[in-house]
Amino acid sequence: MARPSAVVGWDIGGVNTKGVRLTPAGLGPTLRSASRPCEVQRQPEALTSALGEVARDLCATPTDVHAVTMTAELSQAFRTKREGVGFVLDALAAALPGAAFHVYTVAGRFVRPEEARMQPLAVGAANWAATASLVARSYPTCVLIDIGTTTADLIPIVDGKVVAEGSTDPDRLLSGELVYTGALRTPVEAVAPRVPLWGQSAAISADGFAVMGDVHLWRGHLRAEDYTCPTPDSRPVTREFSGERLARTVCADCEMLNSSDLDIIAAALAEAQLRTVVESLGRIRQRWPGISAAVVAGLGDFIAVEAACRAGLSVVPLAERLGAAARVAPAAAVGWLLWESMEWE
Repeated sequence: MARPSAVVGWDIGGVNTKGVRLTPAGLGPTLRSASRPCEVQRQPEALTSALGEVARDLCATPTDVHAVTMTAELSQAFRTKREGVGFVLDALAAALPGAAFHVYTVAGRFVRPEEARMQPLAVGAANWAATASLVARSYPTCVLIDIGTTTADLIPIVDGKVVAEGSTDPDRLLSGELVYTGALRTPVEAVAPRVPLWGQSAAISADGFAVMGDVHLWRGHLRAEDYTCPTPDSRPVTREFSGERLARTVCADCEMLNSSDLDIIAAALAEAQLRTVVESLGRIRQRWPGISAAVVAGLGDFIAVEAACRAGLSVVPLAERLGAAARVAPAAAVGWLLWESMEWE
């Protein structure tokens, strides 16, 4: 394969579009990452412009080649994953006309866009496979815990091989290797049915009043600039307003609850989310008891660290290898995997 000027790795999700550009530097590439929020369900037509904006942030050039993985095909904007995969590929072609695209499959190979369209289940939601494949080269026996805005991937790696049981999202939900909980967008009522209130236990109002981003922002584990989705009440992303949203979860407001009340509610929700991740981690370790380390990545890496410690695992931040790009690990990984297949001077 002829040498390009750089490789751009893409992880195109239903709510965030992420890219990492790898450029030659000494013995390995330098990485530059960028992302843009883009809710495909609400504004599918905005994906093309979001891709273009990320490409400009990365200083991409016409001679770059592009490695692609995606999860946006699951968006409710599409009736089938086949339709979603086609839409994403069309958006890429429109945003970067004439560019060379290589789409990553769950099986670990790159295919051309025309082939990807014919096998949507092989390329849809393959981002975890790219990250796990890269991690396996440096950490041959571990569990990868990558927690993003919406989901958590828990991928076992043994003797340098990815040994995940599932390949499609339904398979991975069954195996516990995909946990539908994240650091930002998960509604709090999906995490716990009840929370402590005034020394008792109150049911949570299932009305979309708050998300886990409000919990983690209130507790100081998430920065306001990381809260990239619309807030449930369309009010600002501040600790004060996150507290108000949390109060609403028990049908209260900021005049009825004090900071201590909100601390208790937020702590209970964070603990419930953590237990969910730890439970799935336990299932994986039952299958692979020789795993003693966890490689953590993603916006919710702080959740991954706590889950790994609670499970008695040593913790290795993927940022040790990828730097800041570990926050968007699949984009960095898929780009790196394509990079290694290229000829560089």
